[in-house]
Amino acid sequence: MSKLKLNFEIPKNGWLPTSLRYSDLELNFSASNIPENPTDKLCESLILALNGIKTETLWNLEPECYFFELKPNKKGIDFVISKSGGITENRNLIYELTGDFESVILPMYRSLKKFSTLEFDKADWKKIDKIKLNKLTELVTERKNYLHTVYN
Repeated sequence: MSKLKLNFEIPKNGWLPTSLRYSDLELNFSASNIPENPTDKLCESLILALNGIKTETLWNLEPECYFFELKPNKKGIDFVISKSGGITENRNLIYELTGDFESVILPMYRSLKKFSTLEFDKADWKKIDKIKLNKLTELVTERKNYLHTVYN
């Protein structure tokens, strides 16, 4: 199974250059930190998904939006990407995949961890909340240890 690749570059003036690749999908966009910070929201979404709760992150391109939905299920996790002409507009499905912890959650988590080490001005973008990131790290570590125990 191919792994998701999510990359965040240095944000500038409230815009975050972002790229997402998976199999035959390639999305490149710059997301706004308004109305909510999507890197913080993605961190929260991963915490919720690891706890079995369906969640979504809004990537505002002003006026268009991408939505990343994470839907945990018995087999793993469904990752659904949709796009709309605005926050309240109808959504169009862009891509849907069913993956697992290692192909979906882990790559997103690593992207957030890498992003948290980048140096940039506070005026350009807010760093991910450390408490949330630590909680996510804790959950990811638990899951990795569990999977290691189960498969060894």
